[in-house]
Amino acid sequence: FFEALTETYVPIVRVLDGLLDDGVDYRLTMTLSPPLVSMMTDELLVGRYHRHLDGLVELARREVERTKRWQPHLNDLAWFYLHELSDVRRVFRDVYGSNLVSAFRKHRDAGKLEIITCGATHGFFPLMDPVPQAVRAQVHVAAQHYRKHFGRDPDGIWLPECAYTPGHEVFLKEAGLRFSFLESHGLTDAHPHPSHGVHAPIVSPGGVVFFGRDMESSRQVWSSESGYPGDFDYREFYKDVGWELPMEDLADFLPDGQRKNLGIKYYRVTGRGTDLGHKQPYVRAWALEKAANHAANFLFNRQKQVEHLAGSMRRPPIVVSPYDAELYGHWWFEGPQFLDYLFRKMHF
Repeated sequence: FFEALTETYVPIVRVLDGLLDDGVDYRLTMTLSPPLVSMMTDELLVGRYHRHLDGLVELARREVERTKRWQPHLNDLAWFYLHELSDVRRVFRDVYGSNLVSAFRKHRDAGKLEIITCGATHGFFPLMDPVPQAVRAQVHVAAQHYRKHFGRDPDGIWLPECAYTPGHEVFLKEAGLRFSFLESHGLTDAHPHPSHGVHAPIVSPGGVVFFGRDMESSRQVWSSESGYPGDFDYREFYKDVGWELPMEDLADFLPDGQRKNLGIKYYRVTGRGTDLGHKQPYVRAWALEKAANHAANFLFNRQKQVEHLAGSMRRPPIVVSPYDAELYGHWWFEGPQFLDYLFRKMHF
């Protein structure tokens, strides 16, 4: 949870704040599940997160001193992490008073961000089908939880694992939910067969609209083989100071004595199949240049894709591109900057 806040949710909020401040007319849909929102608003966890953030900032400060003395070629990166973690702490603590839910609510109220819900505990609905009351409870509790924290009814829901069983849309309709999403085959294998595949929504017998995942745009971002995050100039996820520094240097930051990722990583992907011992230092400027290029490439490909689809459809095609939120920042460190560049390029 702390990793997700530091590396994904605060950086995304920071990107959205910048877009809003600069008048960029972006649109984004995010699922904030009831468990995630509950953790974001839990006083015990927020207090622990403050201590966690303070510890990361202190670790970065020590890394500035250590690299200056022993690894000067990494000192600029150590400074980068000190500034980055300090700014995450500033946004979380000073700008939003330790309440990230209010940050997302601000962007929703501005008409830029659609926040949808998820099953109350991410229960897998098809396996719960023998007890339909349980499926109904997952949906209704999620809707109630959303109303409590966001002050209005949710319009949409992300079905856990995109798993759908015919008839469950009745529960969505009861809770006032108007739309959801399915994997590609949820639309392409539907009966009757939809004439536009995944590029137009379908309406279920229960009156709920379902959108399908577009595999082409999903693969372009998500794939570790052909997708953007595998680029050689992006940051390497698996080479972290929590595994590499001597334990005596980390005693204050690993209180249980067990090594783990701490979020400070000095190396880039470097090359396909390059083992961890031969990774080259991360160059932030190169990574940002790649993120900008990839944003331009993604936008160009979607424009061409839509132009191609429009030639055979009697309505404007819709390309739905869903990804795990934690891809942006946690797994793909430059992901929030990719989103920033993408929305700016779309706007301008």
